[in-house]
Amino acid sequence: MKKLFAILLTSAFLLTGCAAPRLVLTETETAEEVTTAAETNADGGAHNTTGFCAGFGRRDITPENSVPLAGYGNTEMRMSAHILDPLYCSCVALKDAEGAMLLLFNMDLINMKKDLADMLRRMAARSTGVPEEQMLFNCTHTHSGPDTYKSDTNADIGHWLPKLCTAVREAAEEAVKDLDASSILTGAIDTDRLNFVRRYYKENGFVCDNADYGTGEIIGHESEIDPEMRLIRLVRENQKDIVLANYQAHPTKTGGYAKTDISADVIGAWRRRAEKDLDVHFAFFQGGAGNVNFGSRISGEARFTDYHDIGRALNEAMTEGLARNMTETPAGRIRVASSVLTATHQKGDEDKLDACYQVNELWTAGKKDEAKTLAVSLGISSPYEASAIIARQDRPETGEIYLACYAFGDIAITAAPFEMFCQTEKAIREASPFAFTFSCGYSNDRLGYMPAAECWVNKGYEVVTCRFTAGTAEAINERQLELLNELKTEILKKDG
Repeated sequence: MKKLFAILLTSAFLLTGCAAPRLVLTETETAEEVTTAAETNADGGAHNTTGFCAGFGRRDITPENSVPLAGYGNTEMRMSAHILDPLYCSCVALKDAEGAMLLLFNMDLINMKKDLADMLRRMAARSTGVPEEQMLFNCTHTHSGPDTYKSDTNADIGHWLPKLCTAVREAAEEAVKDLDASSILTGAIDTDRLNFVRRYYKENGFVCDNADYGTGEIIGHESEIDPEMRLIRLVRENQKDIVLANYQAHPTKTGGYAKTDISADVIGAWRRRAEKDLDVHFAFFQGGAGNVNFGSRISGEARFTDYHDIGRALNEAMTEGLARNMTETPAGRIRVASSVLTATHQKGDEDKLDACYQVNELWTAGKKDEAKTLAVSLGISSPYEASAIIARQDRPETGEIYLACYAFGDIAITAAPFEMFCQTEKAIREASPFAFTFSCGYSNDRLGYMPAAECWVNKGYEVVTCRFTAGTAEAINERQLELLNELKTEILKKDG
């Protein structure tokens, strides 16, 4: 944490003078957005702040200089070279009739650590008066954005942190200023062949990931998909409506091991089209995308290669849902509940430690094929498992997991700091006592993968790299359900 603040303070004086090369926008269709869309509160008309209200704010968080990019299990730096399209911080402010408020932040980032989220939360609280615990930070999980995990150890990210802090504060202030009386519509629609479970069974029964087949044909998906897109429309009296979408799939179409673009990926393409076609403010909240991608690898199933096409398809599905499937849902009181769950870390495998260091040495040297071959020969499933086994040695027996649930009326949002699996998130929504629930991963902290219970037997990539033991996903859902029931009971009592 001290390193993070030191870099932040130093960077405030070095924003324009750091050595990292400056980036340029490369997509002309988004050039106008970079300069005009950061400030969104230009609807005009009076603001009625009585009763339940909703407001919206947005700021640009695109790095102006080269930064390390996140994703793909890279151990070496993948530095950005240019901007494909911009990144944003969006903030949705909600206020109930009693004056209680929520700030729901949607960040075009892969994830963020708790110390960074907490720092941003404190800044937003000081400038808006909203209590820190009444804020959600959810990340879209783009793999073409700054690697915030390196924010306290790598100077190449430091020059960008002041911009991020300013953007979060200003987006929050704008959202609060934009509050306007609102009613709520909720609904859902099943998307058609847009997202797929990205882990596959091969002929020999082995589960492989979407990139590493080895030998043999893949014959089916490891588990069932959750195709449901959940929607909230905040219908405002005097200002633009605000649409919130909750979905699950990895936005990885603009990234890759060798790609150096900055991009909001599929979510950015979806957002641009939604706001242009529907004339609304749009915010996306990522669900359980840990085992889900856009586009299948199985012959005969739909494949997408262009992120604009996926954004278009997502917007078409959302538009249909907004037109046909929405139900008026009472607003009601805002309440928040949180809990710290103590869970057991994966340990052991000390007998493999020397072998893991051998594999890791090849991997960090860029000899990826040699590292994979050596890993298998030494009884290790992959270089990723080797890296995970090494990391486990320094971890304590248990770790803390921060969980939170947010409610407004008969609507709830669950937040977990993992790459949850789609079936786990679907289960919590179905068990929720609220009429309508968003389930979110990638929220308020970064703790890696959390495989669904039925996937542990397959020993896939997410299982071997998960820092916690089997059974933790069920414990998370059990605790979140307790929080939801606590909130529901409290709201019912208050409503008399």
